[in-house]
Amino acid sequence: MNQDWSAGYVVESGYTFGVYPELNPVRAALPLLLKGLRVPKIETACELGFGQGCAAAVHAATQSDIAWWGCDFAPAHAVFARDLVTASGADARLFDDSFDEFAARPDLPDFDFVALHGVWSWVNDAARARIVDFLRRKLKPGGLVYISYNAQPGWAVAGPLRHLMKRHAETLGAPGLGAAANLDAALQTMQRFFALDPVFSRINSNVVDRLQSIMRQDRQYLVHEYMNRDWVPMWFAEVEERLSAAKLSFATSAYMSDHIDALNLSPDMMDFLSSLPDSTLRETFRDFAVQAQFRRDYWLRGASQVPATDCRRALLDQRVVLTGPPGAPLDKARGAYAEIALGGSDHEAVMEALSSGQPCSLGELEALLPDGKGEKALTTTLLLLLSQGAIAPTQTAAAAARSAGTAKALNLELARRAAEAKDLGFLASPVTGGAIKAARFDQVFWLAQQRHGGGPSDWAQFAVNSLAEQGQALLSGGQPLSADAARQALEAQAKAFAETVLPSWTGLGMM
Repeated sequence: MNQDWSAGYVVESGYTFGVYPELNPVRAALPLLLKGLRVPKIETACELGFGQGCAAAVHAATQSDIAWWGCDFAPAHAVFARDLVTASGADARLFDDSFDEFAARPDLPDFDFVALHGVWSWVNDAARARIVDFLRRKLKPGGLVYISYNAQPGWAVAGPLRHLMKRHAETLGAPGLGAAANLDAALQTMQRFFALDPVFSRINSNVVDRLQSIMRQDRQYLVHEYMNRDWVPMWFAEVEERLSAAKLSFATSAYMSDHIDALNLSPDMMDFLSSLPDSTLRETFRDFAVQAQFRRDYWLRGASQVPATDCRRALLDQRVVLTGPPGAPLDKARGAYAEIALGGSDHEAVMEALSSGQPCSLGELEALLPDGKGEKALTTTLLLLLSQGAIAPTQTAAAAARSAGTAKALNLELARRAAEAKDLGFLASPVTGGAIKAARFDQVFWLAQQRHGGGPSDWAQFAVNSLAEQGQALLSGGQPLSADAARQALEAQAKAFAETVLPSWTGLGMM
């Protein structure tokens, strides 16, 4: 079938169902303020290349004060995204347009926020030029752009592996088998090849480990990451040069871990980088220091510094909330250079204040730190917790209240689908304006509670009935459980949900 409209992008296999936190504009205020930068007021927002549209649907439902737009040229993606938006009743306009078609829409507004997740790496230079032209014409002065992309030097080893995969599929692959089967065949051939100890793997000693890591990854993800016609990891300076044509300047990283230097850089490296007077050169050396493979960055059209007193006031007004049950164990925060265990008096003070499940402002939290440690100690603690996903920034209480209805309607649809499949592992929080991770059976228990009330035993029976309707069974050790055993296991899960998850979701505005 002719698919010239795909511009070389894999469309026969749908993109993964994910919501990436950096796509949420509510999260942008904190990192921008930490750099002393003005935070734009966002009233219109757009996602270019929205994939399955999960993020666009969640943000439209949870941030109803914002007019949301987006495009993705895969019709199946647009259909799925529109179905979610229709179920929520949110105000979002999502299309299966190319960038050119989308930009030419006569009713398209100018935007305060534009997001592209990974798209930049998977299109050709002509498409990148159209993206830059779109940003030049449709982003408002002061507007914010989030762009993530495959970066160098982190892909220096994997780039040749991708070339082998793609070349094998193009020369020996059978179109009728589909991209995933052809990818598997390529990976098997590459395994046989590297088992023969070629000189390339002797010189590049980590290439075999990288191949083994690829072999363990989800095939649907791998098809979209590696098998598009265009695949271009870029240096920071190249991206900066291209985006300068849209009057954009680099603001800061959107990835919370990047703001904790102790995680990623040795003290000597911090000193070295701070000695470089040019910001572009500094970012480039930093990418070498951390072996950057994927950058997630904010760019501003007209970056302006905020007076220090105004910036501090705005920071202290920022609110955060727990995203999970109080007391849930947290892993160590890990970076390119070190790992940091979460704990100590600062951590305990913050977690205790947030344990009610209600949002707290940074000003309220700062006042609770022992010995009056102040802003720097609080910032480090919060960034560590944010990097772990243990807490999230929130929008205003009024904005959350206005979005409660559409968020609940979307969650009912997401939970209904979760009763049938496990692809949608999240629900929407009007408090954070974004997605919250949610296990499949927690979604099903929530759905039972919303529809029928009752308690854990009722919710467990609802889950049993849902599995039976789908012809599915609960497994233990790879073997299906009996109906009674499945009900008992699910009732135990439902009790744990009622005791730990449900209170947390109440604070997140999901009940």
